[in-house]
Amino acid sequence: SHIPNYQDETYLNTRLLRWQPETIINLPTGIGIIPFKIPGSPELMAANVECLRRHSIVIWAKHGVMVRSDVSVERAVDLIDYAETAAKYEVLNLTTGETGEGLSAEELNAICKTSNIKQTIF
Repeated sequence: SHIPNYQDETYLNTRLLRWQPETIINLPTGIGIIPFKIPGSPELMAANVECLRRHSIVIWAKHGVMVRSDVSVERAVDLIDYAETAAKYEVLNLTTGETGEGLSAEELNAICKTSNIKQTIF
């Protein structure tokens, strides 16, 4: 969350959700991002509540993440694991000169159609 391009939700999600089929299935609304706000501030709290209404995971730029699940605490931890794995693959791709292409938008849409997943990213 320290790289400016990745502080844009559209950019972040199209880059991260392309690495594994299960990521779009488990994070169909993508990952939200809140620009830097002072930790513990009323501004961060308000932005976090609003962003969590649209996303299960929210990145606080230059700080950390917040996650929610209507299922269980274990499910919330799983969602973080999916996001971290996607970020790891993106970092690996960046360090190798961006040689990987990941799944295409067409492939991701086909996965979502087959799995009856309503996503808002691709």
